[in-house]
Amino acid sequence: MSKYCYLFLLNIKKTFRDIKYVFFIIILPILFYLLYTQIFSKSAAVDGISWAKYSLISMMAFGVMGNSINLLGTRISDEKKDNWYTFIEVSPVSSKVYNFSYVISFMIISLIFLLLMFVVGYISNNVSFSLVEVIKVILSLLLGSITFSFLALIIGEFGSVAQPVGTITYLVLSFLGGLWMPVAAMPNSMQKIATHLPSYYYANNAWNVIANHSIEIKNIIGLVIWSTIFLVCYIIIHKIKSKE
Repeated sequence: MSKYCYLFLLNIKKTFRDIKYVFFIIILPILFYLLYTQIFSKSAAVDGISWAKYSLISMMAFGVMGNSINLLGTRISDEKKDNWYTFIEVSPVSSKVYNFSYVISFMIISLIFLLLMFVVGYISNNVSFSLVEVIKVILSLLLGSITFSFLALIIGEFGSVAQPVGTITYLVLSFLGGLWMPVAAMPNSMQKIATHLPSYYYANNAWNVIANHSIEIKNIIGLVIWSTIFLVCYIIIHKIKSKE
């Protein structure tokens, strides 16, 4: 058990020492949220949800999604490039244990980020949620991020360009998926694209929680389909690269 705890702490420490990571995944969503709630009226509503709450959930999804795509994808690429997994194979720690520690560390970091965003929302805009809503939002965003972990595996195969590819993918999915602006405010042509993207299905689960709506099966099915697509693509790419 101490071995797992050590790996969890090691991964978390390494992550928070990365200034670029801290800025893009933690500071940037907070800045966006504070900016959005200053530019637009806090009393405005999107699908019956106050803008202060709606944009808070959007930025939570934005941060956790980026955490998955950038942290996992870039880290996997860097460690493959440095032959880190070769070292792991001859160390007392098995690769399975090491990868498991990565997943748990990612979840812990995402949880810390989500709790921080709840605090920011309360302090800056007096946004409050019931305990049940907090738990549901956290579970929804943590479990839904698995889809983007599969996408991160693909990005990890891009080698030296993994970071820019991951960042561009992350920003495009965030913008088109309605995390920067409500889908309802987009042109009709963009709305048709947005409502079929994994980022939209992902955030829509959490938006539904705070709107007191029931779970939409289409969001779950959408995430499962995208997860399958990403996983199959990763397996194909990995096999091709293994033969090179």
